[in-house]
Amino acid sequence: MREGQVEFVVEALIQFLVGKDEELRDISGLALKTITSELPPDGKIAGKACSELAPKLLNQVLNPDTPPDTLIETLSTLSILITRFPAHLSYSQIKPQPLTAIAPLLTHPRPAVRKRAISTLSQFFPIAPPDLCAQLLQTNVFPYLEADANLEPQRTTVNLVSAILRQSPQQLASSFDRIIPGILKAVQRDDDELCEGCLQALETLLLRSSAEATPFLSSIIQTGIQYIKYDPNYTGGDEDEETAEADEDDEDEDLDDQYSDDEDASYKIRRAATKLLAAVIVTRPELLVPLYKEVSPVLISRFGDREATVRLEVWATYITLLNQTSMYGGLPHVSEGEHVVGGKRKRESEDSMDVEETPYMLLKSQIPALSKALLPQLKVTKTAPTTLQAGFQVLHALLSVLPGSLFAQVSPIVVTIEGILSQSPTTTTSTLHLTCLSFLGLFFSTHPPPVFTPSLPVLVPVLLKSLGERHPRVASETFRTFSALLNVTRPVKSGDWPERVYDHAIQRLSTTDTDAEVRSCAEDCIADLWVCVTDMVKAKDGREWHAICRTTGNTSGAVRVVTKVARDVEMSDDWVNGCVEWVMGLLKKSGRGGKSELFTALDTLVRRYQSGMPADLPPSLVSQIKVFISTSDISVLSQALSILALLLELAPETSFPPIERELLADIYPIAHSTLVSGAALDVLLSFFSALVTADDQIATHVVPGLVIAVQKSSGKGDANPMNVAKCIGEVVRSQQGVAAGTIAEYSKYIKQSSKAKTSTVVLSLLILGELGRFIDMCPQQDVFNKVVDHFSSKEEGAAAFSAAVCT
Repeated sequence: MREGQVEFVVEALIQFLVGKDEELRDISGLALKTITSELPPDGKIAGKACSELAPKLLNQVLNPDTPPDTLIETLSTLSILITRFPAHLSYSQIKPQPLTAIAPLLTHPRPAVRKRAISTLSQFFPIAPPDLCAQLLQTNVFPYLEADANLEPQRTTVNLVSAILRQSPQQLASSFDRIIPGILKAVQRDDDELCEGCLQALETLLLRSSAEATPFLSSIIQTGIQYIKYDPNYTGGDEDEETAEADEDDEDEDLDDQYSDDEDASYKIRRAATKLLAAVIVTRPELLVPLYKEVSPVLISRFGDREATVRLEVWATYITLLNQTSMYGGLPHVSEGEHVVGGKRKRESEDSMDVEETPYMLLKSQIPALSKALLPQLKVTKTAPTTLQAGFQVLHALLSVLPGSLFAQVSPIVVTIEGILSQSPTTTTSTLHLTCLSFLGLFFSTHPPPVFTPSLPVLVPVLLKSLGERHPRVASETFRTFSALLNVTRPVKSGDWPERVYDHAIQRLSTTDTDAEVRSCAEDCIADLWVCVTDMVKAKDGREWHAICRTTGNTSGAVRVVTKVARDVEMSDDWVNGCVEWVMGLLKKSGRGGKSELFTALDTLVRRYQSGMPADLPPSLVSQIKVFISTSDISVLSQALSILALLLELAPETSFPPIERELLADIYPIAHSTLVSGAALDVLLSFFSALVTADDQIATHVVPGLVIAVQKSSGKGDANPMNVAKCIGEVVRSQQGVAAGTIAEYSKYIKQSSKAKTSTVVLSLLILGELGRFIDMCPQQDVFNKVVDHFSSKEEGAAAFSAAVCT
């Protein structure tokens, strides 16, 4: 659409929008919103459309004859404009000015118009001149925050303040001393809608201007605590409210039926108060100790709120508190054996004064009350899946923060888990199964076996049932749960369940269409079975390795399994040799990812030969590693050199000849590469140390070989003589028989009469400096004097290094 056409269409639509034809007004409003939504953000059309459309829309807002529905559509279009094109809507271009035009609609008799006006007004607030903002506050905000203001305009004002806080809190900061006390007074008035709006405004205030709200924080917290309990239609006592719910489930259901949302909106106030307390927790982590003293007990007391949405919000807020404790609460203070004394430990008063003031100790002291309030809510037959899931999320967060803290609640937890897992997962309950299994895995890994061993006869059958589920994520999470159980009960001495887990894993691994995640978890579980139930798995026929050690598809999980088993279990040399050949086969595949894991597996396997490394392994391994001796991938180079050093250490007689023959000439240039540093350089030094240790004579060839290599590249600008000096220093350190000859050889290049190149002199100074790190150079006074002579030359830096080390 061309520029002129846009102007014509917009003008026509505005005329239709103020016409008397209701259907045409509706269509015009939608069309205007569509045009403003689709205008390109750059270009002349957007700027011109804004400069012409915005004033016309604002004039329409000012027109007292504009119908309410048209007002709503017009305000919506203005919102789109200010959201998409704030740069084009500067106040110098807009007449009439938006705040002046829209503010009168705050008193419009129709609530939908007031609501839309609040939203649009707040969006224009950030670009408004300070004088207009101050005028709006004086005329439309401050008077209606007084204690005797009418309820309807006060509701509108509180909602307006909340909206402005979301858009531009800094423009209200200077007036907080009048706004916040007004809201704190308004929240106490007997009006549910106003109360909810005030709580939401205070929540927004904390989230957007936490620092500025500090002087009022105590009052805000007390307000949240007051209204999270607000339930005028509930006649039950406050004490042991959650216990009464647990004991009288049928009465609770009747109560829920009696008070529907249409009759009782107090739950909205409790939910808003809960969100307010959550905002306090999120924004003020430094107050964790006071929050645990004042807010946490109140949250726990509301765990059994009769309204499900409030209950879930309370649980989510408590999870936020737990997460903040994990992040900012410092280190947990856990005493040895603390979990086995029924949860009640008596301390001396002095210890209590020191310890109980930490968030962790305050949380621990509240666990009995938390469990008493939460666990009765988790009834499989009477609780919705979403509520059960939220409950287990609370328990999961609790164990993440305070491991081992649910030792006294095993029985009710086990009953609930059994009820959940005994049913097959459906589309609505699969996430509940996953949350439950994830919690159970964490429960196993954070509690000692005596805590849950008596419950295994109940848990294991339902877990084995979950292993066979078709839902891939459920099966994967169940394998992880069994892995956690295996590791914490290692070594497993009794029960036939490990064998059944093994059978399930083999079945999954032997099927070609098994989900990738399920296969990975089954592979990890096989590794845990090998480590934790070694005798049982050894008695099998090795079917797992045929299923795991494949050469196609994703083999990262299989490599991980082989590495773990090789590291933790004494395996036969035949097994080790077969796995080495398998890993070498994977290395041959070009362009294959995961080389780092393959080298880690090789390193682990090569160390596990009980009768010595086979004589034919080093030559074949060296020839295969040769392609990785390159600076194109420094991390792979490091691991390749590490394997070579390991071969020289474990089997020097069979490893040294192929390394010297096939690789040494390629490694010399790497020694002076500027890309080799840090960990890669350390590995390179280890390689040279292992090389000269494996053969006493090679050191006399390695030192000149390193020097010649760096001299050949001296004119290319990519040589690092310091690396070469470090390598030579490592060679001499490992074979100090060549020390005297090396010192004599490179001392002659630093004589004043020497005609050596500057690069050779620098390299010689660096070599002498590296040798001075571990050789006493005091008898070599002439060497020191020659070094000092270079202080005023181009080699001053290298000379300073050498002199500093040699003194």
